[in-house]
Amino acid sequence: MIELTLTDSTTSVTLPILSPPLSQAVVEGATDVITLDMNMSTYFTYNKSLWTHTWPYLTETQYNTVKGFYDRQFTIFKYPLLTITDAGSANVTSVPVRMTIDPRKIIDNCGTVEDVTVGFRESRQMP
Repeated sequence: MIELTLTDSTTSVTLPILSPPLSQAVVEGATDVITLDMNMSTYFTYNKSLWTHTWPYLTETQYNTVKGFYDRQFTIFKYPLLTITDAGSANVTSVPVRMTIDPRKIIDNCGTVEDVTVGFRESRQMP
């Protein structure tokens, strides 16, 4: 089972990835320069990862916990740290990430939230 751990100066929480996929993409920092004679040179600056996961359903408490990490990056001016553990592959350990989260879609009177998509873009920690 894949587990996703978020940590900041306030708290740390581990959430299971109950329904894959946890997608990973590469954000490529490269600039191609094409000259008049159609030759090309590329200036490589960085490669960063972008992880995205959608939980089909979260309880109100689970959603508020995840949303708390998102909100605190704006109040404490520090990105949360992401750790992803998976028994079968390479692990991601304490990577500063800029979080994004989709709007809340409450589907019942208990506060259950549906289709919660969260993005984690690798970055460096803010000073």
